[in-house]
Amino acid sequence: MQNQTTAVWDVLASKAKAEVRQAQSRFDNARAREEQGIDRDHKVDLMLVEYSEQLNVIQAKTHSTTEAANYRQFIVQLQSIKADSSRELLMYRADRTAASKQLLLAEQERQKYEQLAERAQTKQRVALMRQETKEAEMQSMMQFNLSSRRQL
Repeated sequence: MQNQTTAVWDVLASKAKAEVRQAQSRFDNARAREEQGIDRDHKVDLMLVEYSEQLNVIQAKTHSTTEAANYRQFIVQLQSIKADSSRELLMYRADRTAASKQLLLAEQERQKYEQLAERAQTKQRVALMRQETKEAEMQSMMQFNLSSRRQL
């Protein structure tokens, strides 16, 4: 019975370890997507600054209105991309936060089952030691009784 109990805790601990690995993988993927989102957002920011500066240079010189309008239109498109990028980044951060919470919960479950498995193994070792001690005492008692009978 004790052996079966220990095996159950070991199985649950093993299953919890697998869940931790899956949660870690989801967290790593979410973090990678967030980092990519941050990079894209930063690149869009740089492009906005660059094209705004170019528009200012064009407007400072004699320029055609179509050229300035093209720059303005492109800047508006970049601003739209920036808004999309910011929303996407918020979504990636929320995903990473959720994955982090799942990882933490999975890790807590793993620790709980490993502690329970260790406790069951300790109980089993103690019970085995008691049994061995009891058997040794019985052996000693039997030998004592046999030697007492022989002396009579």
